[in-house]
Amino acid sequence: MARSSKGEGSLYRDGNTWKGYVTVGGKRRYYSAQTKVEAGLKRRALLNQRDTGELSPGKAPTVSAWLAQWMKITESEHRASTHAGYAGYIKNYIEPAIGEIRLDKLTIDSLESFYSDLEQRGLSGSTRHQVHSIIRVALKQAVWRGHVGRNVAALIKPPTASKPRTEGFSSEDLLAISAALIGHRYEARWHLGLALGLRPGEATALEWSHIDFENSTVTVTQQLQQVNGQGTILVPYTKTDSGSRTISVPTFIIEMLTETRTRQLLERKQAGPNWTDWAPDGQPHAFCFTQWNGQPLRPGLDGDQWKNILASAGLPHTRRYTARHTAATWLIAHGIDPVTVSKILGHHTASFTLNTYVHALDERIVEAANVLDKLRQ
Repeated sequence: MARSSKGEGSLYRDGNTWKGYVTVGGKRRYYSAQTKVEAGLKRRALLNQRDTGELSPGKAPTVSAWLAQWMKITESEHRASTHAGYAGYIKNYIEPAIGEIRLDKLTIDSLESFYSDLEQRGLSGSTRHQVHSIIRVALKQAVWRGHVGRNVAALIKPPTASKPRTEGFSSEDLLAISAALIGHRYEARWHLGLALGLRPGEATALEWSHIDFENSTVTVTQQLQQVNGQGTILVPYTKTDSGSRTISVPTFIIEMLTETRTRQLLERKQAGPNWTDWAPDGQPHAFCFTQWNGQPLRPGLDGDQWKNILASAGLPHTRRYTARHTAATWLIAHGIDPVTVSKILGHHTASFTLNTYVHALDERIVEAANVLDKLRQ
């Protein structure tokens, strides 16, 4: 048997074959070759991989096996909706394409090819970016646990996330929507989105205790979300930390909320024993926007209502978030300073608001130029 330096394993002849091993994390990684020279080269390559962190002890799991384990051990760290979203990306995109590849066989080239295939399939930059983020974070954990020597996802340029479309409704569209909302049971709910930019889940999760009729304010602290496998859940926090906020509400919306409350009390009386306060956490909640029997305005029903409202207004269907984008655009366009707008919307910084709604700021710049021209006349 050939002697090696401490830590370099051993090399020996077994019949017509040369065999050896190197030690990684207290475990042996074996190799074999037809000649001593070839065996020496293999040993040196393995030692180099070990020393640079590219060689891990034991047999690495497949991408699918590790992602399943990673999802399990990090479930408590994710919000329910986030965890469900990750599961969808893994099931629909990652597992079918690279799930059977072992972590130590996953390369920069294979990942870049995978992302290219997703692009060829027409998936958006945002979707590809999210897929990459999941792989990168999961591999970081795999490296920390010693399943693989390096995080190849951290070594490549991530797919560029698509810039979200943030167009709002025109003044003509708003007039049509407002007309379609007159007398609608959820009139106040939609004007909270169109005028103040409440996210869909924030608006539908409002409770009467969140409405201060005397001071005309609304406090946003929670959201309703639809989670695969769980249905509708009440999330006791907003999308971001800055999302929790108290905002002033115009008089016309306070009046709509007053009408909503009066209607709900009448419906509650008429429903009698058929009225059931929804208690997702074991405690009944007095939601502002409910169905006739006291059940919440779940995301699916909320979306159907929005679709019908747009149809009544003679407008093509667009997602519910367009109401929020409309509020942001109009607040900026009508002179409300970005810091105030960011607080109304629940953004973490005013710069994020401006970057997202830069088109509205461009309109203000053009308007400013027109004002300066008039001053010189």
